[in-house]
Amino acid sequence: MCWRPTCWVRRASAGSKLDVEDDVTNILIFGVTGMTGGAVAEAALGCAWFRVTGFTRMLQGEAYDELVSKGVSVFTGDMNKPYTIKEAMDNIDTVFLTTTYWETMNAETEYQQGFNVVTAAVQCQVKHIIYVGAEYSMVTAAERCKCLEGKAMIENYIVSTGIPYTIVRLGFYFENFLSLFKPHQTSKNDFAIALPMANHGLNCGSIIDFGHCIAKLALRPDTYVFKTLKLATSYLTVTDIAEKLNTYFPDLNFYNPKIPLSAYRKFDFEGATELTTMFAHYRSLHEWDRTTAMELYSYNRTFEQWLKDTDRVLLEIIFENMDNFASDNVFRDAVNVERAIFTDQRTIDEKRNKHSPIIQLEAHNENSFREQQEMMKKKLLDTVPLTYFFQSIFSSGSSQKTEHCMFNELTVSKSGVRYPLRAKICIVTTFKGGNSTRRNFH
Repeated sequence: MCWRPTCWVRRASAGSKLDVEDDVTNILIFGVTGMTGGAVAEAALGCAWFRVTGFTRMLQGEAYDELVSKGVSVFTGDMNKPYTIKEAMDNIDTVFLTTTYWETMNAETEYQQGFNVVTAAVQCQVKHIIYVGAEYSMVTAAERCKCLEGKAMIENYIVSTGIPYTIVRLGFYFENFLSLFKPHQTSKNDFAIALPMANHGLNCGSIIDFGHCIAKLALRPDTYVFKTLKLATSYLTVTDIAEKLNTYFPDLNFYNPKIPLSAYRKFDFEGATELTTMFAHYRSLHEWDRTTAMELYSYNRTFEQWLKDTDRVLLEIIFENMDNFASDNVFRDAVNVERAIFTDQRTIDEKRNKHSPIIQLEAHNENSFREQQEMMKKKLLDTVPLTYFFQSIFSSGSSQKTEHCMFNELTVSKSGVRYPLRAKICIVTTFKGGNSTRRNFH
């Protein structure tokens, strides 16, 4: 067994650390600071049978420092400069290569970068190259898909060189819902899963699990050499995904808007056309056999299991740009204040979101106001963990003006699930008579 506790590789002959050192695989990972390369690096670092080198253009920075701290030997180079690639391949057994169209929005540039790496691997007599390709044929495609054709060209070149290879085609990442394809808010508690897949299924899985699959096959080159593998852990429609989200987050409503490809193409963001052709291609794919993925890594997670591990991050991301959003029913159930009056109305700043829960306290005198204020503050703080709270209120006679009030990093609990809400909660106090009063508290 591997001497590292987190390693998932077992070998009968491995009885000591020395055994590991004698049989270590030196792996060079391109795209090590990206989502895919990063997942492979994390999996490889968890096993003593690897010595990990990462290829990056960065000379410094947080990502660079993090790689070094984790034990990655970082090589600074440029995929557009072949001589730097060859230098990085000194004493390397396995190359993991992933290329991207989106950095330059140019398929020819993506192909040239892949060509440079593969050529260097052949010249340096690398024992095994693993490439993240794409199931795509320019001959049969209804429309040219630029973001996939570069990968198809690289695949063809790899095969033509005769170098021992494994091509992996990965399903749609669950983690995409944490970035570009995060649920899109369409109304207060409604979120669209904006993938133009209609009722077609999507081969998918977690990139973390795919990373483990790739690391595992890197240790078994004889088993998977000269093969193209399709890796997915689930096959889901967008409606399936929405229903699973609704089951997990019962206070929110996720749905499949069934966006037509023609409408998606007209979206006003760079790359909309390329993504449209990519999803058109995805619609043509059938369900993949998931046997290989399970053979490589038996701990692959379903979407529900991934949600359980990622729920907090997902909610933080879908709520991150919602300054004044708060779910009234969730907040009311968490705070449970009998005298609280929750309304949806515009605050003084018309630029703010129209959904702004307001807790209104009525007091006949200043002492009563102070008592209620402290009670409310204590109830909120006891119920809702806050990292920051500030309020400034000016009141005069029967008129009130809220100058500034906000909650930051607000979380409430409902049905056993913690909801992070970034919201501005205005607390308006009313006095019957009295002089002008200004109150500030933290």
